[in-house]
Formats: sequence, structure tokens, C-alpha cells
Amino acid sequence: MTIPLHPSPPRPSRLGPLPYRLSRHPAAHNRARGLAAAALLLAAAAAPAQVFKDPALQALLTAERLSDLETTSSQRLATNPDDAQAVLGLAMAAMASNDGPRREATIRRAETCIKLNPQAAECHYALGTLLGVHAMGQGMVKMASSVGTVKAALQESLRLAPTWYPARSAVVEFYLQAPGLIGGSTAKAAEAARAAAKPEQARALEARVALEDERFDGALAGLYSVQPGADSALADDVQQWTARAGFGLLGKGEAAKAKSVFERLLREQPTQAVAAYGLGRSQLELGATAEATRLFEQAAKLKGAAPLPIDYRLGLALQAQGQTEPARAAYARYVAAGRGQGKSLDDARKRLAQLGGPPG
Repeated sequence: MTIPLHPSPPRPSRLGPLPYRLSRHPAAHNRARGLAAAALLLAAAAAPAQVFKDPALQALLTAERLSDLETTSSQRLATNPDDAQAVLGLAMAAMASNDGPRREATIRRAETCIKLNPQAAECHYALGTLLGVHAMGQGMVKMASSVGTVKAALQESLRLAPTWYPARSAVVEFYLQAPGLIGGSTAKAAEAARAAAKPEQARALEARVALEDERFDGALAGLYSVQPGADSALADDVQQWTARAGFGLLGKGEAAKAKSVFERLLREQPTQAVAAYGLGRSQLELGATAEATRLFEQAAKLKGAAPLPIDYRLGLALQAQGQTEPARAAYARYVAAGRGQGKSLDDARKRLAQLGGPPG
């Protein structure tokens, strides 16, 4: 869980996709970091999944009441320090913040939980996911030194709870993203995917493997065949990975295909910003700048909008239409927020300067 590097708190995710990417090939390192950033955006935008056995904690997560989730979990741990569900609650809240010390404190809580309750899959999962998020935020050196612990924690979580879908999803992600030197491989990811408790889960996870190999058409065919039913964790991953496939198609210059992906996603998830944003990106690539503008403005009002670079893309769409003042305002908002990737921020600054600087 899908956050991480964002200066403003994104939603918590289940580490699906894992919030860092370790390239198997040094030459692909920069590309990997770019994909990791995209993965973080998508995970941030996804709806909370069925993480907790405890219905009260799950209700707080689903409602995005993260402060209440943290408070309730802390109160429970004050009287019962080996409450695994409460430790998971603290981890989910901490993953949605950009507070390093807070994450470190929660990592220590998870480590204590493992000592007190070594059979609690939630504690191992909390350690693996939160340490992965924290290490990513601390840079490549910290990430490299922590990856062994992340791997062991996620694998132990899956061993203890083999039918708990979030744990299996996180392990598949680890195998896909980690270098072979520390045990990552597509073959291992595929094996873990096939071993899922339900056929629908296996199909979705196998589609995730296809997505990693940039077999976008095959991945989408698999994802479209999945009927998650009441499995909200599975539904969450299917939505995330469908959007990733759409952005992958955009990256390959196949905007028309991407447009159909995001149109479908927007029909299915009309309240999620990533669907409208992705469709806006597609329309912008296809030259439909007015429609792209409408979609970006729509996306800005939907759930999960905060970590998406909506104002940058909105500025591009407005500038292409000759709407200088609105474009300048959009670029200024984007630069002031400071949340985007370096290349996009640099481009926004240059365009803002060309348009006369911040609006008066």
C-alpha cells in the first residue's frame, strides 16, 4: 500500500502495488523509479480494501477516518499491547502520512507485536508494508538495506495467513519488483499468483504479472474477466491494475486504447479521480483539449485527487487552447504544491515563466 513519497497524505493502501520498485537491471533503474511514482499515485487513489477482520476498524478505514483509526488503535494497544489488529490499524494510518518519525514509531510497534505474538500475520504484514513505504521515502540506500526485512516479513505474513488476499498480493508485488539477487522473479510471482485461494484472485494476480511484462492487452483481458463479488480487496487491486494498464498504454503512445480503458473505469468508478484523470490524459494526447480540460476539472473534485498532477495536465490543456491566464493559474497551483515528479515540475516552472510568472 498504494503512498509514501507524497508531501500531502494520500490514502492508505495495502501495498498493492508495493510502494517501491527495485529494478532487476541497472539500466532500467530510472524507468523503474518513474513507474514506482505512478504506482504510488494509483495506490493512493484506490478505495480502501478489506484489510481488517475487526469490522469497527475496517469501517474507519473505509470511511477514510484515519485519525479515528489511529486513536482507536492506540487506545486498544494501551490495554492490550499484542492486539495485532490494532497494530495493523496504526500501520495503515502511518502509511498515509508523510511523517517519518511516526512511521518509525509504528515500525517499532510492529516489531514488538511480532515478539509478543509471532503467529500474528497482521504484525508481519504491518512491518513489511510500512517498512517498505518508509524505506522508499528515505532513498535508495535505505531501501536496499531494508529490503531483506521487508521480504521476510511479507513472506511470513503469507505463510501464516495463506488465504488472506492482501498478504498474497503484497508478496506477488515483492517478487515482481525485487531484483533477482534477493529473490525476486516473474516466475516466483506467477507461482504465488496461481496458488491464490480463489480462481478469481489467481486470474487477477496473473494479470498483474502480465502487466509487469508490459503485456497490457493480455493484462486487461484477464482483469476484465474477474468478478470480485464481495471481495473488496480483490476489487481494489483490479481497479488499480486496470488504471496502470491504461497509463501503460499511454506511455506506449496508444492513446485511443487507453481512452477506452479509462472510459470503462470511469463508468465503474465514477467517484475516483484517477479514472477521470486518466481519461483526461487520453483526450489530451488525442488532441481533444476542451474535453481534457473538462475531465481534469472533474477529476480535481473527486476522491483521490490530491496526489495526482491534475493542475499540470490542466495547464497543458488550457495552454493548448490559448487560454493563457487559466493555464498560468493552473501551473502556479501545481508548482506551489510541489508534489509532482521533477521533470513535470521543471516543465511547469518553465511554462509558468514563459507565460509571465505567477498570476497577479
